[in-house]
Parts: sequence; C-alpha cells; structure tokens
Amino acid sequence: ETSNYKLDLPDELRNRRVHDRFHVSLLRPHVAHEDSRFPNRNISYFYDLGNYVEGETVVEDIVDHMWMPRLMLQVKWADGDITWETLQTCSKLVALDRYLALHNVTKPSELPRAR
Repeated sequence: ETSNYKLDLPDELRNRRVHDRFHVSLLRPHVAHEDSRFPNRNISYFYDLGNYVEGETVVEDIVDHMWMPRLMLQVKWADGDITWETLQTCSKLVALDRYLALHNVTKPSELPRAR
C-alpha cells in the first residue's frame, strides 16, 4: 500500500527523536555480524547521536509561504520533515533572512500574498 515503512525502534532511539519511518529505498536486509570477527562488540549499544536537547531541531531551509490570513512559512527540517510554522516560530532564523532575500524583500509583511 505504501513505499514507506515504520520501524519498531527501541525506546532509547525514540527518546532521541530518531525517525521511525523510512522509504523502502533506504532499507537494506539485516546481516548479523560474525561474533568470531567482532568478539567484543556490544550490540545493545547505540551510536551516540550527540547532546540532544528536548525540543531542539535544526532548520535546513524555508521553502514556501502562504497567507491564511496570517503568514505561515513552510519549513524544511534537517531530518527531512516539512511543516508549516508561524512567523513567530521562524522570526529569528537565518533561513528566514535567506527566504526574504530570495523574494527581494526585507520584511516578512512584504512577501507576496498571492501567486
């Protein structure tokens, strides 16, 4: 029915906000490692993803906008998600400055209201 799969991730990875949905092209069959070649490997240890701070995510870019009636900005996150966010949420982002420059305006209120 879909080309995306939802994986049942351990709590440790879900708490670190590791995405649980993947396109089929990104998945590969699991091949178990050989204990004789890797005798001291601890398979229950997960890769350290850095110092995750709850609620902290990285914005890659602002890709679109719409007025409904207030300004909403379409944000592309580094993890691949795309969401609509308010101007208040995006007001201090460098990505907003780039988006405004792309539209040859200096203030969000100057963005085109219809396309």
